[in-house]
Amino acid sequence: MSFARKFIAIIGMLSLPLLFLLLVLLIDTTKSIQKTQNEIFGVKSLESLITTIYQIQDYRDHAVLQEVNLDAQLSKFISEEKQKITKEVELLSSNLSKQLSITTNVKSQIENVKNQWQQLNESKAIMRGGIESQFLHFDKVVIELQLLAKIISFESALIHDDDPINFYLINNFVNETPEIYNNIGFLRAAGAYALSMPTVDSYTYHTLEKLAAQAEDNIALKNYASSHISFYLDEDSNVINALNEILNSSKSLLNYTYEQILDEPDDLPTWRKYLDFYSKEIDKMRQFDAQILEYVETRLKNRSLKQKLKLAALVIVSLLLYLIVIYFVYGTYLQLRETLNNYSIKAMELAKGNLDTRIADLSKDEFGDLARTFNEMAKIISENQNKLIEAEKVGSLNRMISGIAHEINTPLGIVISSYSLSKASLEKLDLLFEQEALEEDDLKEFILSCKEAETLIDKNLDKVVNLIETFKQVNSSLNVSPQKGVEIKSLIEFAYLPISELNQEVEFEVHGNECEIDTDVNLLTQALSNIIENAIEHGLTKQEDKKVIIKINSDNDKLHLSISDNGVGICRDEINQVFEPFYTTGRIRGKVGLGMHIVYLIITQSLNGTIKIVSEENRYTRLDIALPKYRSDCEEIDIDLDDYL
Repeated sequence: MSFARKFIAIIGMLSLPLLFLLLVLLIDTTKSIQKTQNEIFGVKSLESLITTIYQIQDYRDHAVLQEVNLDAQLSKFISEEKQKITKEVELLSSNLSKQLSITTNVKSQIENVKNQWQQLNESKAIMRGGIESQFLHFDKVVIELQLLAKIISFESALIHDDDPINFYLINNFVNETPEIYNNIGFLRAAGAYALSMPTVDSYTYHTLEKLAAQAEDNIALKNYASSHISFYLDEDSNVINALNEILNSSKSLLNYTYEQILDEPDDLPTWRKYLDFYSKEIDKMRQFDAQILEYVETRLKNRSLKQKLKLAALVIVSLLLYLIVIYFVYGTYLQLRETLNNYSIKAMELAKGNLDTRIADLSKDEFGDLARTFNEMAKIISENQNKLIEAEKVGSLNRMISGIAHEINTPLGIVISSYSLSKASLEKLDLLFEQEALEEDDLKEFILSCKEAETLIDKNLDKVVNLIETFKQVNSSLNVSPQKGVEIKSLIEFAYLPISELNQEVEFEVHGNECEIDTDVNLLTQALSNIIENAIEHGLTKQEDKKVIIKINSDNDKLHLSISDNGVGICRDEINQVFEPFYTTGRIRGKVGLGMHIVYLIITQSLNGTIKIVSEENRYTRLDIALPKYRSDCEEIDIDLDDYL
């Protein structure tokens, strides 16, 4: 399959997640727009509903007077209101069916309202009993209408609006404000009822007192709640004024009842004057209610407009991102193909023994870092060729090159294989795409494959870089700069103290007297550190009581160091391979197998000493090192290891 088709397949595969994400966002935004539209319809339904509620409240507050008031004008008003309300209820039912996707709950409640009004309208007899019984009898339709308002606000999601302002105002409209209107309406009806009689009897007077107290409590609660929403409505002074005016009118009506009736003034007002005063204030309150609903509707329309603009912006941004992805994927694909092919060729040349192999093109990215590391590795291998041949345990030059090439070629091979698998997945995906048989599972499989390939590539490129750093240590171990009079005990502490801080569960013991030796501080420190780290990692991992013991002995010409652990030991078959290059039992954990080989080079080649290993399985491992105490090629450098410590 040509690279062009593979590229097209990659674009197609990357496009699918973008299209899927776009689809999800489009669905979410569309749902938000639909939700807002439902809320707008809910507000419009409430606007239609409150007109009917107001009419029936007026009818209720006048109808309770029939028992004690034979005024002809009142009877005419009640009769006319009945006819108007009958038409209004039918009109309300028709409007709600048009404005709202009418649900079963709304439809059922509309029927309840119509049935309740029909029963009240067809009742010819005047309700007998006290003012409370009278009021509750005529208030049944109002209660059903208020319940309808709650159902509409719930079904349209108005009552669950995420905007705290809308939530409060709608909740206030359907739950709190009706209680105020109920109290005020009761006071209007009871007060007019009392003034229609020759005198205000004690029962009616106490009833008014109780109603006034209830109204006062509700107004106080309403005032407390309104003060909290003011924080969100700083810029909306008209709405704050509307809320305040409703409360002010309620207080004004309450005060009027106290002044005109409950405070027992000398002259009582007529029932008509009392009723007209209440009706005028209640009409003002209703105007403010309508203003609040208009405010909520405006906010919802503004939100709907923003959501539609967001939807348009989402489509435009998605298209731009799609074009950007195509551009960068294409460039990355070309660079990856060319770079991997070049590196593979260079690695194979190095594996064949061409130590002059170098990568010429050095970019400023991770591949450039890998190329520079590769060149440095090739340089190190070339510079140490003769020394590797002379080393007893190193073996031949071809063996070293082969080992290095193998170590490098393995991760690079995995990188290439991962790339090949990605290409194969891409071919499969491209075929499905061309056949229009691409499914979500295919896309998931491709994404998973790409992620696995990416993980393998990153892991193995890191492995190559770490391998090169290890090769640097091989090179530096052969560059000797010995110093005179190095205090060996201080040097040992300098070597193991950093390791002990990272492995506090390991107990270190140093036995022997201080003595001086001519040696390379850096190389001997590196060798001791490698030995100790190797003992902890391979010998003491499973031990509970972990110990590393270092013993110092000296004679006239030599310094003897013994480094032992109480670990698992080494079997006979493996003990002779410990110092071999690239030998390791920890390859599964990413180890290269050069740590102990570097120790061997430092001790035997650079420091002119000897090293041997003794071990007994499940008991201990010990390395015995012998170094010359004096050297003729030392530099006169004063090194105080205590300063380092």
